[in-house]
Amino acid sequence: MTIQTLHKTLFALESTDRNVSARLAYQDNDFRIAEIQTGNTYSIMPEGTGSWITCDGNKTIARIKVEPGALISLRVVCRKKKYLFKKSAGWKLRFSLQNKDGEELLTLLPSVNWVKESHDYALQLNEEFEEECDSFLILQAVHCANLSMSMMTGGKVPALISI
Repeated sequence: MTIQTLHKTLFALESTDRNVSARLAYQDNDFRIAEIQTGNTYSIMPEGTGSWITCDGNKTIARIKVEPGALISLRVVCRKKKYLFKKSAGWKLRFSLQNKDGEELLTLLPSVNWVKESHDYALQLNEEFEEECDSFLILQAVHCANLSMSMMTGGKVPALISI
């Protein structure tokens, strides 16, 4: 699978045969409100300072929260699983999604796309967790990466957490 940046606010997840299997579309450039389209359509909305909720209609599917220590937690409520989204500390920027045991499920490697005024992401999946990494989870990770990139570049995303 690959992630294609179609526009600054539109990302597509393509399967190996280049068919779009899912999309992440933002309402505007501030990354506050988004929509994930897989087989179903999910809405991502801010819930408070540094937190977002993903819903399927009125049903909560996932929660994203900026945590102390440059971490973003992702709870997928329907699966009863918690993941941590981390940014590398090295000079080469790298994001990883880890399960509760610290095992890396996927990695996103951003690169600047000046034409689209956005970032392209190279996706690396851990083969051991390939079944767990469905399009919904991958696009949630892309959303976390977009939030993190916006916070690092002084975007409109609230970088502070409520204390």
